[in-house]
Amino acid sequence: MDNDKLIIDLNYRKQIINEQLEANAFDSYKMFDLLSETVLDKRTLLMIEIHDLYKSINHTRTMVGAARLFHSLHSPLDSIDIIHAKQESLMELEANHKLRDAVHDLIEKFSDQEKDLFKLLNVNYLPIFPYRTLKRAVKAMETLISSVENIPQPETIYLDSLVKIIKNYGKTEESRLVSKPTFRTFDGIKTRDEKHFYTPALRFRPGWLSFGAIAPSIPLILSLGAGIFGFIDYAVAKSLVLLTGGGVLLGGVYAFLLKPFIDDELAILPIRQRLISSDYFTSTIEAVACLDELLSFIAFQEGIPHDTVIPEITNQERHYFVAKDLMNPIIAKNDKNYVGNDVNLDGVGLTFITGPNSGGKTTFCKTIAQNQLLGQIGSPIVASSAQMNVADKIVYQAPAFDSLSDPEGRFGTELKRTRDIFFDVTPKSLAILDEIAEGTTMHERLPVSAAILNGFYAKVTNTILVTHNYELVEMFQEMNRGQALQVEFKDNKPTHRIIPGISRDSHAEIVVKKLGFTPEDIQQHLRKNGYI
Repeated sequence: MDNDKLIIDLNYRKQIINEQLEANAFDSYKMFDLLSETVLDKRTLLMIEIHDLYKSINHTRTMVGAARLFHSLHSPLDSIDIIHAKQESLMELEANHKLRDAVHDLIEKFSDQEKDLFKLLNVNYLPIFPYRTLKRAVKAMETLISSVENIPQPETIYLDSLVKIIKNYGKTEESRLVSKPTFRTFDGIKTRDEKHFYTPALRFRPGWLSFGAIAPSIPLILSLGAGIFGFIDYAVAKSLVLLTGGGVLLGGVYAFLLKPFIDDELAILPIRQRLISSDYFTSTIEAVACLDELLSFIAFQEGIPHDTVIPEITNQERHYFVAKDLMNPIIAKNDKNYVGNDVNLDGVGLTFITGPNSGGKTTFCKTIAQNQLLGQIGSPIVASSAQMNVADKIVYQAPAFDSLSDPEGRFGTELKRTRDIFFDVTPKSLAILDEIAEGTTMHERLPVSAAILNGFYAKVTNTILVTHNYELVEMFQEMNRGQALQVEFKDNKPTHRIIPGISRDSHAEIVVKKLGFTPEDIQQHLRKNGYI
């Protein structure tokens, strides 16, 4: 899909923006269903909590900005040039306060009138009262065009292109369509410049008063005037007034009942359709959304109580991810005491993470994927320093619980997912596997898992495996393949730090005790209820 027309096109298809809602006017779930898979598949996006991640970093002021931000998260960039261009523009806005304030002013003004524009685009008005909706939509675009003139010349390519798109819109026929005289013709709605002088046309006047509304009253006005000024006998004039008085009623019916419906059908809706179909208009709205997205990145960076950094991103043949004090952007936003981790996934191929449940293994993996995603949309990430390569695929496999319909059961369901991931990834991919070959015996699982991981290793895909199977990890460590990490424990409690090593103790007794399901708890329940 053409990104320049994305928001307007998606909204036209399935109204992802509902300006009538005070809160949640943009529906990320609708957009999620509409968008096609790109760098991340749908299951991976849900596993890394795409909707919560969006809410965590979303500081947009406009509905279109919110839509643009979510689209970026759903479909991150794979072009290193565009990523760098966004990063450079972000840094320019951070450094140039005058420029940033001018862009912020444009976004605020557009936000104030954005609902008026979408009321027209979504046709959320009564056809009998169309004129106010049109005029307010026109004013919203006129305000946008005037506001962009106050923005100083940006120095970075990405930011400069967004500003130019908005400025150029003011020179288009679509701009004149809503701000200059327009005409109804046999070929549709046209501006004065678009129609020829010999083209049959009726000027569209957005209001109840028109010649068609006044014309039926002209005989009455002439009769009344002739009688008052003595041009005809007063009695004759009075009779004529009575005879032509129905014209006033006829004019009123036309003006307030017929004309609004006619204008809506033959002028206002065609104007709306031309806007929706116009590359100039849709690109302008997209440019506003992209400006809002950049400001949202800055607000996210300033609002989180931890270090953030714009990562160094390259486009080499193999994926890598290195970060210091890396934190989860969803959790760390509201947790000043969040524990960060150093991560080095550079040239190791396989990374094994062992440790007990609730120790932080899954959160650690999601943190890597989420920050890779943020970096790949041009956003700052939550770390004190970071370097990464563009990922052509980011995939996350977790245990499946939807295997009832699969004749192969849980083992077959998960193996199919692993197979699909394996066939799809490349050396530039990031693959996170939360256990593999589940649903079979320990004796069978080891050789199957080893074969799968050797395959990933041969493809030099940057692969992370979360597992309780320490024998599998030991096997690969003996072959000097990959690195082994584990959850750190102190005083029988997880510190949520990930350190080198292999965890051979699942700490199951801690979980059992926490849940109140120890052998003592079981015996106490049996005695209390008279079973023993």
